[in-house]
Amino acid sequence: MKRPTRTARRCLTTLFQRAQSLQTFATSVALVLASPVFAEGFDLNSPRVDAPVRHADGSETFRLLPGECSDLEYFSSELQMNTSDCARRRNRIEYREITAARAGDRRLYEWEILIPDDFGYSGTGTRLIAGQFHTGTDMQSGFHLDNEGYTFRGRNCVSAEDFGDWHSISVQIHYDSTPRQSLRDQTPGVLVVECDGEVILDAAGRPNLAEGGEIHFRFGLFGAMEFPETDNVSVSFRNVRVSDW
Repeated sequence: MKRPTRTARRCLTTLFQRAQSLQTFATSVALVLASPVFAEGFDLNSPRVDAPVRHADGSETFRLLPGECSDLEYFSSELQMNTSDCARRRNRIEYREITAARAGDRRLYEWEILIPDDFGYSGTGTRLIAGQFHTGTDMQSGFHLDNEGYTFRGRNCVSAEDFGDWHSISVQIHYDSTPRQSLRDQTPGVLVVECDGEVILDAAGRPNLAEGGEIHFRFGLFGAMEFPETDNVSVSFRNVRVSDW
């Protein structure tokens, strides 16, 4: 039997390497699809074991109920003391990112959100938050949700007229704590927010993190403990992703 020529051996080696690459790629894709980000990279804080509700399509519905409060304890920079959601008459069902972002990190946060047609929130004393960037003691910035719409820093993201449909959100951040000597100084900081592909905020060239600070992304719902039972304080999230860029 003849031995394979050098050219034939090279072809066989190339085919084998390509087959290995395809197998590795397929395995990687399978791992990504089988590993939801909220299961691996987030902790859950909820007052109920059945919240949020997971659906067959992978989405999750978060619904606050009046009179409940989570037992989350934390230090409040506002009160300068250790406290809890229950002590402050607040409630939350939230996933919290385990790994913190720091100065120099580049993060892309993406998710889809559905706010039901019959959504309603009449809680007083605490604004309802559905997605926030948290320092550990305070919310640095977040998406506010009320009966008029879903907003970020006062800019409209989803109007009440568009409740009932899925909407895509992305937040691109280059965390930066470089001090500016004047308002004209540009720093590496980037903060770009898009809703359904439209840029609603572009705050590039400015510091966006306190020196030595850390940020944890949270998604779900955070609001008041008391509100009417007739309020439907609920949202659904799906396709939540956090990646580097």
